[in-house]
Amino acid sequence: MIPLLCSLPALAAPLPYGVPSEIPYPDGYPSAAERELHLWTNAVRVDPEAFADDYPCGMGSFSDSESTPHDPLYLDMGLAEAARYHSQDMHDSGNFSHSSSDGTSFAERLSRFYTESGMVGENIAWNYPSPWSTVIEGWMCSDGHRANIMTDYVELGTGIVGAYYTQDFGGGTVDTRSPVAMGAHTPVDALSDADFLADWLNDDAPAAFEVVIDGTSVPLSLRYGTADRGVYGATVKLEPLDCHRYRFLWEDAAGETGAFPEAGSYTWGSACDDGIGWVEDEDGGSITLPSGPDGDDTHPKLDDPRLVGCTSQPAPPAPAAAIVGGMLLLPLARRRRR
Repeated sequence: MIPLLCSLPALAAPLPYGVPSEIPYPDGYPSAAERELHLWTNAVRVDPEAFADDYPCGMGSFSDSESTPHDPLYLDMGLAEAARYHSQDMHDSGNFSHSSSDGTSFAERLSRFYTESGMVGENIAWNYPSPWSTVIEGWMCSDGHRANIMTDYVELGTGIVGAYYTQDFGGGTVDTRSPVAMGAHTPVDALSDADFLADWLNDDAPAAFEVVIDGTSVPLSLRYGTADRGVYGATVKLEPLDCHRYRFLWEDAAGETGAFPEAGSYTWGSACDDGIGWVEDEDGGSITLPSGPDGDDTHPKLDDPRLVGCTSQPAPPAPAAAIVGGMLLLPLARRRRR
């Protein structure tokens, strides 16, 4: 069990948006799979009808609100840590429940990690084969889970440990001005071809949107939703490398530019030695990013980003009246025997 307390300085700076934290999980969170789970959640939010042929249940039971596009959810590191904590607890204890293995309710547990809003919700699942399957074939075909996904939350954290999946939702304040809430690659262990997906939320369509993979810029095109609220993607044939790295670059209609993650690049592959799926290195693309104070850094960087990001400080329970009840789900074909 990971302890809930940490000894970081109270004034530690937050991580740049999208950069994984090593504290308290040395392998980093959110992981590539956790980001993919988040991405598919945003995909069904911006375009629920796009997956009509993929839902095993069809859309006949969807409410009007659940059939209507919603904004993508932004990453909150407190919710991400809470979700990883709960998936780890379920994995370690075998206790498949919204309550922790020690009996702590999901609302009380979430309040230890997240205090921005009392409007919170949770979905859990077990033994689905992939993040896509968990969202599309599982949660979206269960009334309570679908209601959580399609509710007007603002933030999301996802946790995956073994076969245990957790989504924690919140109604707090977004931690970035970026039009990109989440980006990921799939499959997470891609060897020859990979899909790169990133969402977009702005008043207008992006003027330019690309993924820079192993130093090569590849433009993204709209996959789901609308040009100003959608998910963009590209399928890329990978170079024969043992460690890949990538990041997303964007330019909006007003000429503002940025990156996701806001610093560094994501990595995957058998020879990657960073340990958390992220490095400080940033390959340039066709979109020019603004210079930092020293004239050449594209983003403010931390001396050691692995020393910040702890959000596990205990706090009083969130207001019970504003809490959205958590939901849990097991795939019917794989239901665990008790």
